Amino acid sequence: MSTIVDARPRGNYVPVDCPECASPQEYQIPPTYIGTLRVRCSACKAMFAHDAARRSNNASPNPPPKASKRRGGIGTDANPIDMAYYDVLGLEASATSEQIKKAYRRLAIKLHPDKNRDDPDAEEKFKQISVAYQILSDPKTRKSYNEFGQKNGGGGGAEETQIDPEEVFGQMFGGTRFEDLIGTISIGKDMKDVFQQQHEEEADDIVMVNGKPQLSPEAQARRAERERIQNEEKARERAERVDKLSANLVRKLSIFTEAAKSPDDPLVGPSFKEICRLEAEDLKEESYGVDLLHSIGYTYKSRSAQYLASAQFAPLGWFHGAKNTFNAVSEAVSTVRSALELKSVFEKLQAAEQSGVSPEELRKLEEQAAEQGVRTLWKGAKMEVESVIRETCDKVLSDPTVSREKRELRGAAMGLMGDAFISIRAGDSGPSDEYVRIETAASKQRDAARAGEKAKGP
Repeated sequence: MSTIVDARPRGNYVPVDCPECASPQEYQIPPTYIGTLRVRCSACKAMFAHDAARRSNNASPNPPPKASKRRGGIGTDANPIDMAYYDVLGLEASATSEQIKKAYRRLAIKLHPDKNRDDPDAEEKFKQISVAYQILSDPKTRKSYNEFGQKNGGGGGAEETQIDPEEVFGQMFGGTRFEDLIGTISIGKDMKDVFQQQHEEEADDIVMVNGKPQLSPEAQARRAERERIQNEEKARERAERVDKLSANLVRKLSIFTEAAKSPDDPLVGPSFKEICRLEAEDLKEESYGVDLLHSIGYTYKSRSAQYLASAQFAPLGWFHGAKNTFNAVSEAVSTVRSALELKSVFEKLQAAEQSGVSPEELRKLEEQAAEQGVRTLWKGAKMEVESVIRETCDKVLSDPTVSREKRELRGAAMGLMGDAFISIRAGDSGPSDEYVRIETAASKQRDAARAGEKAKGP
């Protein structure tokens, strides 16, 4: 004789006491879900929110591990980070717009509350398919959902909400008003690509080689293909960006080139420079506006000087070219040095966390890392901007469709615009090279010190 009991699938069960009847319960958190997660008591059928009830006194001394949270990184259209909305509609991530519509229509008829009066969950189910359809039927919201999942739900809490790096860095350095001059800075997109690659690689096959985990040959081939596609996409975006900026620059320079009779026209030159200065005075109020204007201005001026010198006497152009190359290398070295300093700060922070320093000391290191991080990002953005502007200037000044005289006028106008941008100075916000766009205790102390100095007067 023997007694038989039914087993249940192993999972992460959360033991709680029902808030209504106090009976011991347990439930399993689904890997993904829509909106707020609620639990129905198996005894009294009351509903309560996930984590709203106290943990059961009958829970085992070794509680189950926490439910798995959303996958790391940033998802893609082919491999979304969260599948809850697709699961509700019974769809794959590759579903077409037509398939999404058909699935919603079929489920809306089947689950409509008027046809399911005996089902207490009918209204909630109908709301879920409606929300899923609303998100997935719009290409823009579907793309955002594929990349970042739900802002609430999806197996994670509000602390897991992710922010689009492209939006953050687009606003941090210049914002949209600088796009006519520099385009969209690619740091945010590059960071998103890294997160997406991390997410894709989590699904790759891992094999053990000499006791060490490695990607399988198939996974390595997939990674190589992803990198090839990304590099081709970056090259295409860079070319489009330079073409668009070149057209914008030609249009701005035409105010001078269409009216001036010579590169040093005494009437048109000063008025054109003043027009550029007024535009720059307006742009300087944007985030990192003065710094960007100076970077653009110095690049315009150096490319103008190199072109005009070459037009007069080739060796002079070579000299300016060597000078520009040296400046570019210096910027690269400065950026690398800043990155190494950031690495050092993070290493100190990691060592401090492991050694158990005081919360106050740990907070100071975190603030130091945050400020150094922003400085490093700015140097990287500045180097990218100057590289794109150099390429744009060269395209404008070597345009074979216009005459040599017209190109010389463009070169002169470019120099005047550079001078106008360089002449811009920061306002009352203080030296822009010291200003970090995050609030920390250190930055607040600097602001207070500057305010005190102004109050003292000369």
